Parts: sequence; C-alpha cells; structure tokens
Amino acid sequence: MRPHAWSRPKPLLRVANNTVIGHILDQMHDVTTEEVILVVGYKGEQIRAWVEDHYRHLKLHFVTQHDPLGQAHALWLCQPFLQDGGEVVVTLGDIIIDADFAGIAADLPAETTAVFQVMDIDDPRQFGVFRLDAQGLISQIVEKPASGAYSQALAGVYWFRDGRALWQAVDETLAAGRQTNGEYYLADIFQLLLERGVRITIQPIRSIVDVGSPQNRLRANQQLLDNWADETGKKGAGCYTIIPPVYIHPTATVEASVVGPYVTIGRHARLDHVIIQNSIVDDGATIQNTVLADSLIGERVQLCGQTQSAILGDDSKVT
Repeated sequence: MRPHAWSRPKPLLRVANNTVIGHILDQMHDVTTEEVILVVGYKGEQIRAWVEDHYRHLKLHFVTQHDPLGQAHALWLCQPFLQDGGEVVVTLGDIIIDADFAGIAADLPAETTAVFQVMDIDDPRQFGVFRLDAQGLISQIVEKPASGAYSQALAGVYWFRDGRALWQAVDETLAAGRQTNGEYYLADIFQLLLERGVRITIQPIRSIVDVGSPQNRLRANQQLLDNWADETGKKGAGCYTIIPPVYIHPTATVEASVVGPYVTIGRHARLDHVIIQNSIVDDGATIQNTVLADSLIGERVQLCGQTQSAILGDDSKVT
C-alpha cells in the first residue's frame, strides 16, 4: 500500500465517502451497540484519534499489538475485555462487508456456538475454506488449499456466543506455540474449536470489498460508489461537469473540470482544469491542468501537468 501507508495506516485510507474503518463501523452498526475493541499496530495513534473523533457515541477500547504475530495473537491481547463472556463479533480491519449483521445470530439453536460469514469464490487457493457436514455445520477448515472443489470461503467475520470460550482456545493455541511462518492464525483456533465439538454454522454475505492493494482500493471505490448511490454526487464549490457516480466533499473546490465516473474527492481538495476518472483524491490535494485516470492522489499533494496516471503519497509535489 505504499506510498500512502508510509504516512497513514491502511484502515484510514479513504474510499468513496469514508475511510475503511469508517465503512466497517457503519456497516456493523447493528452489532456495535455495546462496545468496540480495536486492535491497532502501525500508526495506531492515528486510528485512535480518528475513531474517537468520528464515533464518539461508541464505547471504545484500544489494544496495541506491538509485534505483528498474527490475527489470533491480536485476539489474545483482548483478554481483559473477553473474560466476562457474552457475545462477540470478530472482523478484520481491511475488508468492508455488506451482510445481515443484525440477523447474524437470529433463530439459532441454543447449542450453536458460532456463526461464520462466507462468500462465493472461483479459486480457493488464496482463501480459508471449509467443509460442511450433513447438518450444514462446519466440519473442517482448510487454509489456502492447493486444490479441491471448494466454492465458498470464510469472509472474515465471525460471531461467537461466548467470548471467554473463544479467548481460552486462543490462549491454549498460543501456549502450544502453534505458528505458521511466525504468525498465529485464526484457522488454527477454529480447528481447535471444531475438534472440541463446537457447532459452527454459516451465513452468506451480500458482497465484500477488499482494499489490500492500490488496484483493489480503486475497485473498492467503484463498488462503494455504486452501492451507496444515495451518498454520491455531493457538490463542492465551483463549476464543473459530473459523470456519476462520484463523491465530492462539500468543502472541495472544483473549477472548469470534468469529474467521473468513479471519482472520490476529499475535503478541501481543489481541482482546476482537470479531467479525472476512476481515481481518489485525498484531503487537501491541489490538481491543475491535468488529465487523470486510475490514480490515487494523497493528502496535500500538489500536481500540475498532463499526467495520465499517478500514485502519489501524501505531501508530494509534481509539476
């Protein structure tokens, strides 16, 4: 994700009308009614400041993972907040999922311990996949299989009836040193739970947005602008032509430009004599006399000239 990740953590990268973490919290509104635990690492102080500023209504806890030892290790660090038990939902910080979060645990038999959200896939080699038994419960989890007839994969959102039981399985896995390539994986935790007879069912999602690369970030911007059409087309100051869908922050200034389709323009950005499509322009950037496509323009960038495509980190200046 460089050059943007040099100055900002990935959850704070902007797509469409919000940051990645903002989209996640908005989508999961129905299950973040009591408290939210955010495990942060690289530039975590920025995440904390941003979330506290924009989501003051939530009861927030922040846990710092100083060493990148994996997702299971991140859960292990949440021990102070999981020891009281109760329902818990675990999700990743770099994917945005559209799903029925409000109904994730609805009408479940009392003996069902967990619900994993799943998605349809074409190639299973890059995903954690699973097998189901005759009752429709997960019987086995396989991490990135080399082959096999798997049509669905774990989407990255997991509901558990008892957070304390989850943490105990995590604690045992870490105590046993079950690592893969120096990290503790959630798949090992889930397999341990299955071996103990835990009943895990599945729930399909509607869509998933991955922002793990510059290309995926642009695709995410396209998908979100399509899905959240009611949030697009907001007008900043100035005179320009829109080819929807686009999102233009109300504080942006756009003069004598053609914007769209699939363009996001951040707050206090300024475009003057620009033709731009399929791009994200972050807060405070200034672009003049330029034709742009498939571009990611960082915060406070100054860009002038006939660049056709660019990925520019924060505070860059190109003339």
